Amino acid sequence: MKRIAHRALIAALALWLPACLPEERFWWSPAGDRAVVSIEEKLHLVSAEGVLGALPDGLSSKDALVKSVSWLPDGGGFACQRTRRIASWEEVRTLVPAEEVKAVDALMPAVLPLLEAAAKMAGEAATVEAVLKALPLHDARLFSLALRRTFQKDPAAVGRAVQALPKGSALLDALKADAAGYDLEEIVLVRLTGPSAAPVSLLRSVLRQAVLPRVSPKEAFIACVRLDEAAESIELHVLPLDGGAGMLVARKVSGAFDWTPDGRSLVFMAPIGGEGEKLQGIHRVRVIDDAGKLSEPGEPRTLATAVTLNRPALQVLADGRVLFASQPVTLPAAGAETELEPRLYLIAADGKSVQPVPTAPGDLPTNLACFVAAPDGSRIAVVESETDAVAVVETDSGKMQLISPPHPKWQNRTVPAWKSATELSFAALHEGRPAWMLWSETDNLRCLSASWPSASTAKWLIEDKERK
Repeated sequence: MKRIAHRALIAALALWLPACLPEERFWWSPAGDRAVVSIEEKLHLVSAEGVLGALPDGLSSKDALVKSVSWLPDGGGFACQRTRRIASWEEVRTLVPAEEVKAVDALMPAVLPLLEAAAKMAGEAATVEAVLKALPLHDARLFSLALRRTFQKDPAAVGRAVQALPKGSALLDALKADAAGYDLEEIVLVRLTGPSAAPVSLLRSVLRQAVLPRVSPKEAFIACVRLDEAAESIELHVLPLDGGAGMLVARKVSGAFDWTPDGRSLVFMAPIGGEGEKLQGIHRVRVIDDAGKLSEPGEPRTLATAVTLNRPALQVLADGRVLFASQPVTLPAAGAETELEPRLYLIAADGKSVQPVPTAPGDLPTNLACFVAAPDGSRIAVVESETDAVAVVETDSGKMQLISPPHPKWQNRTVPAWKSATELSFAALHEGRPAWMLWSETDNLRCLSASWPSASTAKWLIEDKERK
């Protein structure tokens, strides 16, 4: 069951944010003078007043999907995840590591025999996916590439083999439609100042997706997680911003990680085991030495253990404390499905103690999976995904302020983002429509997206019209 659970985690991380949970759509620069905003799956540079601007050519196009932005500490650019379509395999060969090309080439002779075996094994299987699951395949993405390459070389033979599979006509149509190109996964660096503003690729792959880039706050490195379907593993990696060789930090992680304030260590979550893998260890490991060079990671230090019912999440605060959410469980515990109220917790900067954020009972949502601390760590924004409510919690006192009340039938699908230690931007209803709002502890709420096309923020909240 553990293997199945981790495979499901990999599938979820490939999309990273399930449809039922809020996702990041805007990222403020460190100075709060501008933001990168995702509007209808394209990135835009937006001023502090909400005026839409343009990003460098080559970052976004009709064949590129860009997400997961992380600003450079000086605000002069950002790193992001990009998936773009490459027209030909010949071009792919020049872009990706040689071992990926060799892996696809090596599997191609086995494609037709595997398809023929799948047809014989079909039996009562209702879909081609059910058949292929029975085959000795450990990397679906690798097989997909080898299948498409074989189809290009011998479309008649592959067509006959595919047609013999359950619903093979649909698969054949998909192969024909996909012939236009290959998806290249990248982590790219975008400089907004200096002589060259063209995106620079730090990592490229057609086999392994890299997501959630996070730039070190003090050093010239970036961390990200990579999905290894063959090993059924999510891996934590560090890459230099100058484009040099990177380093594997840890395998079998959960995708929740952050840099420490000195920019030299990483704090991350990793499943401890069990069905559903709700039990998570929180670990810290140093990856950059005093000279600012990559340092082979030693044994991670375990800081705490958490029980997560939703997407694992953590954030390292400016003072070094680690913020995370967990069910307040004492083990051993009787009962299998005890309903508990999640809490926010803080690990001390020295890692020697764990204390709850002293919120009042019932203040936090039961599906506590979306929280964002202010740059100075003094406040925490919390989103209730089952409604469209947004609240701000004082970290030390636990005092909560509801800054955007819930509206009947509306649900939040957007993670808030702090513009500064005292200003929070978030999605909320404004004049009956989803909008990008800005809250300040001293000023009234104001709408940043008032001049945008109405479709720009339409998906930032959703309306469940059947909900009572």
